[in-house]
Amino acid sequence: MPRPTKRARLENSDAFAQVSNLEEYRMKELPDSEVYYIPSFISEELSEEWYPALLELDSWYQPKLKVYGREVTQSRKIAAYSTDPDLILKYSGQTVDMKYEYPPVLRAIQDQVEERLGVKFNHVMLNLYEDGKVYIGTHRDHIENKVIASLSLGAPRTFTMMRDSKVSKTSKTPTSSEDIRQDGKPSTSTHKRPRDTHDIELEAGSSESSTPTPVSLNRKSWILAPGSLVVMQGETQKYWKHEIPKEPKVTSGRISLTFRQLVSS
Repeated sequence: MPRPTKRARLENSDAFAQVSNLEEYRMKELPDSEVYYIPSFISEELSEEWYPALLELDSWYQPKLKVYGREVTQSRKIAAYSTDPDLILKYSGQTVDMKYEYPPVLRAIQDQVEERLGVKFNHVMLNLYEDGKVYIGTHRDHIENKVIASLSLGAPRTFTMMRDSKVSKTSKTPTSSEDIRQDGKPSTSTHKRPRDTHDIELEAGSSESSTPTPVSLNRKSWILAPGSLVVMQGETQKYWKHEIPKEPKVTSGRISLTFRQLVSS
């Protein structure tokens, strides 16, 4: 019998909790956003310890996606875990191979992120960028992904945030099927999400910041340092998109761990 599906849900007040203890790390130059960057969330030594341990997980795989009606294999390997044994997710229209038993290293990482931020997460998506040719195209996460926290391990990579010029403070929030791009190409999905599943599209990015300036920006790029953590919440996904572009000169790998609060809309 197939596993029953249900909406991603946190069963207590943590489902709607926002991070409130990172004001010193807020990137105030990005208007209509709540983006925080902690450049040394973990030590370089711990980053170097966790990276090879995560590489050894047996849950990595490359999803097959539909692009313009054609099936393609995604360049990035992913691994997905949830604390909810009944949770089923869709990733660019395809059901995610979800694991429900956390390996000790991943449990330790999530515990540390939750303790520092003071919120709980019920899902983590790992993305493996084996070198600079592997990237993620311009996209936004679903606005209902209340708090998104992304930890970077391995090679430094550029992260870019760009304000969506089509969205004003009075306009309707775009849907992910209109806006998500997979590996730089537009999504062809036009279906409505079933009531009993929760779709997520692509990975939320992460970012590195120098000391924020008071100048408001519509586009900004950073270098993601290993061991850094980025948090996005509030209306960030409504007004901003993000990407990790190709960087052919990067020859080593990076792993991102993106923690989400997936809740019913």
